[in-house]
Amino acid sequence: MNRILPGGFSPGDLYVRYLVRGEGGPEERDGCLLPEGVVRTLDGIRNRTEEVTWLPPVRPGKIVAVGLNDRGHALEMGKPLPLEPLLFLKAPSALGIHKGQVVYPSVSSRVDFEGEIALVIGERADHVPPGQAGRHLFGICAANDITARDLQQRDVQYTRAKSFPGFCPVGPALLVGGRPDGRHVRTRLNGELRQDGSEADQIFRWETLISYISYMMPLDPGDLVLTGTTRGIGPMAIGDTVTVEVDGCGPPLESRIVADPFPGLFTVWPGESK
Repeated sequence: MNRILPGGFSPGDLYVRYLVRGEGGPEERDGCLLPEGVVRTLDGIRNRTEEVTWLPPVRPGKIVAVGLNDRGHALEMGKPLPLEPLLFLKAPSALGIHKGQVVYPSVSSRVDFEGEIALVIGERADHVPPGQAGRHLFGICAANDITARDLQQRDVQYTRAKSFPGFCPVGPALLVGGRPDGRHVRTRLNGELRQDGSEADQIFRWETLISYISYMMPLDPGDLVLTGTTRGIGPMAIGDTVTVEVDGCGPPLESRIVADPFPGLFTVWPGESK
């Protein structure tokens, strides 16, 4: 599945990718997540979820995110409501996994969670009217648009603050055929509810986002669109666990925050005179 979405799955399936231990080493598989805590491939091979290592359900060529797309979030940030979608990119290398570790970069003093609904593009979208956006959507999944807030405020643009490794966990499952309409997103920090928002509160609906982006750059199969977070963002600390749950998309996406194993690596750029 090299940036190509899987075949053989039906609307309503919870599509997952994962690794299992094989005779020759780790084996990559894809399949469906079942309610009883089992993953099953299309040819019937079953594994318990505790036996697998999760992978992102997609391999995006690009990750397009939308800022300030919730009225409450715009107010808490002290920003005016945007007149058109505010777009930025996260590096594909920021992609993270369910139950994965997120390194708290030593160059930052504040790293925030931002629970969101992610759109997964299924068919190339190029200059698509909003009314036709649905045919280009493969499904949806949970995402966490992790942000180094102090760096975001310091830099002119968002790239550095949004693109550290692991700063875009997604999954664990992709709801095939799912649409965001009216779904709730809930973010918990160490089990405490911090965000509880609805897609219905977004300023620009998902059809508008796909259309708007497609008139600026084509969206290809497997690309991700992060539709924007809701009110309630907040900082995380080393040792914290954060979860993001989207209605109908399976178990909450879980990440654990760990210390930077290379402290100081980004505090002085090697090309900078000392």
